[in-house]
Amino acid sequence: MAKLIKSFLGYCCAVVLLAACSSHSGKDDGLEAQAPFVPLSCIAVLPASTSADVDETISYEKAQTLEQGAAYATEVMQRVLQGKAKVRFVSSDQMMSLVPDISGGISGTVAALGQKLNCDGVLLTTVRQYRQRQGTDYSVDAPAAVDFSMVLRHSTDGNIVWSADFREEQESVLENLFSFGKAKSRGFKWVTVEYLMEQGIQDRLRNCPYLQ
Repeated sequence: MAKLIKSFLGYCCAVVLLAACSSHSGKDDGLEAQAPFVPLSCIAVLPASTSADVDETISYEKAQTLEQGAAYATEVMQRVLQGKAKVRFVSSDQMMSLVPDISGGISGTVAALGQKLNCDGVLLTTVRQYRQRQGTDYSVDAPAAVDFSMVLRHSTDGNIVWSADFREEQESVLENLFSFGKAKSRGFKWVTVEYLMEQGIQDRLRNCPYLQ
């Protein structure tokens, strides 16, 4: 059963990766792709998946780290979106019960999920990097780094209505003078990977017109 879920999430992950490649430029600007606004009455938020589901070259150790990142991303999304009337969270247990009865590619899968959950939108999130800093608040050998993407699909036709990504490897002010404002807001500290992930998710979801 777990393999069926990973297979489904892996397929979704591949689609998310393609969408992110088409919308991202630069290091951490996270350009967002938006289709003409179509109101959604309910958005099903799936547990975050990882790029390891579709990339067999990723080592076991990195895959385990990405799984930790996906679990934390899911936790943050639930925290950020808690209380929003149109949001419905889908747990791993629910996925286990829904996936075996679903087929028909990504559009068919999203459509079936939407019908089963009575939601006209499905949000897919993929974690591609989740690297903890090596060091302390004021001295590091390697900074924290996060890379993830989000894709919101209309369940009726599977079309992407919104997508965004976030990619940042923290830099010192000496490496990039333009990062001064961001460094100041962080107290000129080297932040943890959890901080980067949470800030990235909050920022992207805050700017999603379907989650206002």
